[in-house]
Amino acid sequence: MRTDFGELIIEQAIVHSVPARAKTDPKNYTVVLSDEASPLTDKVQSALERRLIKILNSHATSVTEDPEPKSPLPDWVRDFMAKEQNLVQISCNLARHLQDCQTAANSRGILVVASVRLAKQRALLLVKLEQETGMQARRIGEEGKKTFDVQFYADLLFTEKANVFKLALFTADGAGEGLLQGWAADRQRSNRRMAGFFLHDYLGCSFTEDPAEVTGRFHDVALKWVNARLSEPDEAHTRVEYTMAILAELKSTPENLNPRDFAALHLKGDHRREFIEHLVENGVPDRSFVKDTSLIDTRLQKMQVNFASGAFLVAPLDTVNETVIFEALDGGGTKAIVTDEVTATRGFSPPGGRPKKTTPSTQTPETDRLEDNRATDGQ
Repeated sequence: MRTDFGELIIEQAIVHSVPARAKTDPKNYTVVLSDEASPLTDKVQSALERRLIKILNSHATSVTEDPEPKSPLPDWVRDFMAKEQNLVQISCNLARHLQDCQTAANSRGILVVASVRLAKQRALLLVKLEQETGMQARRIGEEGKKTFDVQFYADLLFTEKANVFKLALFTADGAGEGLLQGWAADRQRSNRRMAGFFLHDYLGCSFTEDPAEVTGRFHDVALKWVNARLSEPDEAHTRVEYTMAILAELKSTPENLNPRDFAALHLKGDHRREFIEHLVENGVPDRSFVKDTSLIDTRLQKMQVNFASGAFLVAPLDTVNETVIFEALDGGGTKAIVTDEVTATRGFSPPGGRPKKTTPSTQTPETDRLEDNRATDGQ
């Protein structure tokens, strides 16, 4: 299920205020519900679309409905897509459900539920925000028909008084037969996982693919492309640059990795398009995914550079730029200059290079030659 988030168009949006639970009386709360969609000017609508598209492009990760139902949300989304619930009905249900899923540890906030079009498909967008004290979401309308005025959106967009923390998007094609599919983002998390209450309890979903497996696949596929695409001697310097960029990106602190952003920042010219195409062809998403390096942590500590002669260089990734300089030679080949203090010297045997022991009774001149070859293989 792939689409272009840049094609997102908001049709209607409705706002509900979800207060924090009291620690002393967790059941004492009142969700402030709207009775109809909020009015939006063209200027505010366009600005809201741009901000949400940016978040979707940089943070949204594919999610799929849990096989064992834990949340009524997937069924409500299917009802909305089938037009069995309208925006007001489903948004009120979603606001009450959000309050039920939260604990006293969750801050008070705003839930925006929007009917949108994405690539001409009917879609539903959920945005949870933390509301700052100075942000006034003023209710307007006649008695019995209350909503929040456009000033709420102006505050949200132009004075940055609220932070978009959690977001989910579901489209009609993701709500067809089988399990519900969509995208979710959690910008509040400082670790590499989405908040459990939001992903599992509220949305009733899990990541479509295990983050550790996706991250490991990105590592393998990206490095394979670098070594295959930049195989000429005069490309060695670029190959080293790209390899260092991939490893550094995987070791960096952001909890999400966006391949398109990575390519735009670190790759050159046509390499960007070719890199993304190679990822997609090999089962790596070209948009943001949750980064989990638990399966490849040991491969991110050092970088190894192999040379045609059989020589190779291994250096801690954090010190490569400080101690090693790679220079392309005019006649082909690469010069590696290491500036450091020599602490020890010794012989080296590669993994698996240790010769097997043989008894004198079975050893022959032929086996002597085989042992000698095995002992020096790979040196």
